[in-house]
Amino acid sequence: MELTDEKELYQRLKEGDERAFNDLFRKYYSSMCHFARQFLNDSEMAEETVQDMFVRIWEKRESLNIETSVKHYLFRSVRNHCLNQIQHQKIRQQYASMVKETAHQDINPDQYYVEVDLLKRIEKSIDSLPAKRQEIFRLSREQGLKYKEIAEELNISIKTVEAQMGLALKHLREDLKEFSHHLVSLFLLFKKSDTCNKG
Repeated sequence: MELTDEKELYQRLKEGDERAFNDLFRKYYSSMCHFARQFLNDSEMAEETVQDMFVRIWEKRESLNIETSVKHYLFRSVRNHCLNQIQHQKIRQQYASMVKETAHQDINPDQYYVEVDLLKRIEKSIDSLPAKRQEIFRLSREQGLKYKEIAEELNISIKTVEAQMGLALKHLREDLKEFSHHLVSLFLLFKKSDTCNKG
């Protein structure tokens, strides 16, 4: 597929042309699945990751801003999705290890009631953020994107991403101050993620 053809498909995709979307899917799906397998070492997970990435592209088609080649954008997106999968796997493995390590300890039900309530309040607090700030926060915290990647995806400056993330974290600290004694590790994780994200 020539570069000019790619750009034409990209423009048609932004306009909601399903045929253009299907053409891009057929053109790159197999090679992108092979690419994803190099990261995930799992054929089924690789296919699901590529499919999820294409679904997101279709859902966000109107706001897409591809400045490089379409092919480069697609493969970079798949790589990011794979890295997110790997990160989520690590978190699940760490959680499983923690469960095993604490299996012999006595259970304090009050602790778990607080944790469940806290998780609900955190989600409610995130939902109350302005739409764009919430989107930036979720891209960073839930999808693991770096600030630079968020800026590219949303077509905004890195400074704007940093400022919005700072405001989001300030809002959470203030809104959840009654849980402050439970939030120390949470915000230490946030600060660590901030450092990684700016890389």
